[in-house]
Amino acid sequence: MSEPNTTASFRLLTDGTDVPVDRPPRAVETWNTGEHGEVPQTGTEAATHPQGTTLSDGAYLQDVGVSMLALQPSTRVHLSERTQPLYIAPEGEAHGVLDYRIDVPETRSSDSRTIRWELRSHEVESVQLRLDGAVLDETHGSKTPTLRYTDLEAGSDSQRELTLEATVSTTLRRTVLRAEETCTDAQTNDTAQNTTEDCRTVRSSISTLHEDSVTVRDTREVRVYSFVVSGFKTEYPDGDLGLVTYKSHPWGGISLPNGEVRGVWRFYSARNSAWDTLTTYRSGETTTTHSPVHPLQVHAYPIATGPTPWPRATTSVLEVYGETYQAPSLPDSVELDAIDGQYTGSFGIATRAQTTNHDLGQMEIIGLVRGTNRPLNPQKFSPVSLTESTLSLEIVNRTDERFSVRARLSANDTGDPIETASRDGHLVIAGKTVETNESGVALTTVSRSQDAVSARYVPGQWWRNVPGYTGDTAVLHTGGTVLQYVDALFRGFVPVGALLLGGYIVSRLTGWNFWPPWRGL
Repeated sequence: MSEPNTTASFRLLTDGTDVPVDRPPRAVETWNTGEHGEVPQTGTEAATHPQGTTLSDGAYLQDVGVSMLALQPSTRVHLSERTQPLYIAPEGEAHGVLDYRIDVPETRSSDSRTIRWELRSHEVESVQLRLDGAVLDETHGSKTPTLRYTDLEAGSDSQRELTLEATVSTTLRRTVLRAEETCTDAQTNDTAQNTTEDCRTVRSSISTLHEDSVTVRDTREVRVYSFVVSGFKTEYPDGDLGLVTYKSHPWGGISLPNGEVRGVWRFYSARNSAWDTLTTYRSGETTTTHSPVHPLQVHAYPIATGPTPWPRATTSVLEVYGETYQAPSLPDSVELDAIDGQYTGSFGIATRAQTTNHDLGQMEIIGLVRGTNRPLNPQKFSPVSLTESTLSLEIVNRTDERFSVRARLSANDTGDPIETASRDGHLVIAGKTVETNESGVALTTVSRSQDAVSARYVPGQWWRNVPGYTGDTAVLHTGGTVLQYVDALFRGFVPVGALLLGGYIVSRLTGWNFWPPWRGL
């Protein structure tokens, strides 16, 4: 295929769909940092802002506004149509943009007075990043500040207010110029009585300083992402690892020694549409233009495939539980395989993995916000014993039409009976669900027409039942007509066949040539 056709095919593909990613992309932060440096700079006669910026005016400062261009690392999680919290990492930064213009009054003159205004100074006094009112970082002097924070307490999943607050000030000088003509009488000579007026213009000026200050804010509702999880762990009799991990809000999955389990969440990045255009304000004039700056935001959404283990040959998902949500709709510009209808948020994931490495400290919780992955804390996981079970069947009574089957269920290591009536789990005997009593025994009747009865123990989930047990199966031959014939043939064929095979081998090895034994008959 030629290169132009390849390019055209790739463009067609990317125009028709988007590609989800498994983890929050670092490239978004690199992009936003570059876009922050491309924000247009204006002078004192104009102010430029993205859509939705709240503007404030002072006596001379006009159209003052501040906005967060990017808050990173962060992820907008689409839980439902109405619930879409913005999670931030406990350590990160905020890129801010602020602008303002200064309305310097025009010079005015009258017959004897002129009022002249002059801009003396203006500055960004301070820019603060606050969380619920507490100052996290502060800078000054820049219209494109970057503020950083660390060690935010990630406790409950409560909503908090992150505010970017900026204060700008200016000083103007007002000068009043006066020009007054004064005249005095003067004699022309000593003898004459005539006098003349001596007139001259007296000029004066009085200057005063006028200050103005405006504070503006941009607030986001955020949740500090917590990476603390807890759960249960066990070891299967064959050495497999059983792990149940849960937390009170969305998380990504678990990285295991030789695989991983992903929850229902996948990621995409999209531009902040508020920055699609910029509005420039001048005295008596407003213009809107296409923005050269397009910051991105990471989004997490519930994927239609749901939680997935990898590799499937050695890793399996036993159960997923959490809150039930009505799936959100994604923007029209985003084409992804999202869930339609209700879904279960993967707040809890139970998994089984084939691995000999059971050191939880070497496993990792995958967060929805970049940089929040952390090793599992073994102290947060309660061990649960998991024991093999033994299921046996026997016939205790027969009639012409039915027979009674007694099932006995016990722990393989101790022989202690397993009662299913008081815990999760049950027996299935010949297709019927039955429960065992305190002695681990269950009785049921089966039709005489069956030649064999199969039974299985379906245990409850090991993390919900302590101690936990594995399942077991059993088959009982009931001695039906067909089975009797098959059993007789099998029992007779095995010894006769073994004898004939042994004679053939001896004849071939010794050369006695007595095979087949019926030769000469």
